[in-house]
Amino acid sequence: MKQGKLYLIPTPISENKSMRDVLLKEDIDVINSLEYFVSEKAKTARFFLKDLPLEKKIQEINITELNEHTKDTEINKLLEPALNGRDIGLLSDAGVPSIADPGFRLVSLAQKKKITVIPFVGPSSILMALMASGLNGQSFSFLGYLPREKNSRRKKIKILEEIALTTKQTQIFMETPYRNQHLFDDILDVCEPDTRVCIAMDIMGENEYIVTKEVQEWNPKKVLAKKPCLFLINK
Repeated sequence: MKQGKLYLIPTPISENKSMRDVLLKEDIDVINSLEYFVSEKAKTARFFLKDLPLEKKIQEINITELNEHTKDTEINKLLEPALNGRDIGLLSDAGVPSIADPGFRLVSLAQKKKITVIPFVGPSSILMALMASGLNGQSFSFLGYLPREKNSRRKKIKILEEIALTTKQTQIFMETPYRNQHLFDDILDVCEPDTRVCIAMDIMGENEYIVTKEVQEWNPKKVLAKKPCLFLINK
């Protein structure tokens, strides 16, 4: 039996954008043919799918969840439709699947089982921030979240600055909106005056803000909004 395919479906990264804004018509046609979806949250997936001109009722679509609590032994079951010849769609909660997203575990297993994986083009806040930062896009590293504890976080920032200094590699990391200010303050306090820092906030949102300055140029009293934010540093 011919195996089904795994389609990687992007979703909006801003509240003021819809699925129709991030997908091509050809992608929507493929989604219309799918009966099986995997998402970090089924509720979020239904919300996104309802935004599309689907021929099926949302109740007819099978949506299973894959998150940080999903056991490795359970992921095999998520791929059963593809092993039985049916295509599957993988959706992210925001942006593209597999990038800073638990969906990479499903994709990894699909590759091992020789299931064809087809990514759709869509918004990635990480790449969009890097594009607009003016920092080195030839060599970069995404670190996810830094340590929550203050001293550990500050030590990590200093290590990343040293990596940027010696390798010229752009270091990219993120924080939860309510801790943006703490991370920003630590960066200004720990890094050298000529280290370049980019704040990329609310990307594709109504208040999108992507600005790069040297540490010594940033206003130490600047207050960051509690919005999704990426931080990039380099020399």
